[in-house]
Amino acid sequence: MIRTVAPVLTSRAVTNISTSASVLVPRPREEVFEVATDSTNAGALLRSRWPFAGISKVELHEGQTVTKGAKRRVFMTDGTVLDEVILDYDPPVRHRYGWTGGAKFPFSLLVRSGTGNWDFSEERGGTRIVWTYTFGLTSPVAYPFAIPIVRLFNGWLQQGLDAIRAELLA
Repeated sequence: MIRTVAPVLTSRAVTNISTSASVLVPRPREEVFEVATDSTNAGALLRSRWPFAGISKVELHEGQTVTKGAKRRVFMTDGTVLDEVILDYDPPVRHRYGWTGGAKFPFSLLVRSGTGNWDFSEERGGTRIVWTYTFGLTSPVAYPFAIPIVRLFNGWLQQGLDAIRAELLA
């Protein structure tokens, strides 16, 4: 299990903050990828964990399928709706998406965007999922305030990965 908070530095100031969580699932990579990235599972697997909302549902824009460039709406349990773009979709290796705007107050004071990256690798008779999340900060001044929030968010990531593992082992 990886639990790190690492800033992305530029020559002037901190503009991003990232965290990662991982889980090992004793199942074939193709099966793990399918369950983890199936948006119909999001509501059951990615639940709320204080202070973060869970996902209630995910909808692709009409006529679109999950491919690079596809757009979808993510409906959160607190009423927030995030518009996402699929940045990379390479079954059974990687799923990456990003959003800009839409964070609910008070998080909107700290973050302007988010990028989720799911990597799936074969490991010891199973599949390791590494979920990395990078937030674009509203300002370099937000960085010290974002650190404890991102540490809490890491728990949300881990909870989701643990739920995926439990679903696959049920």
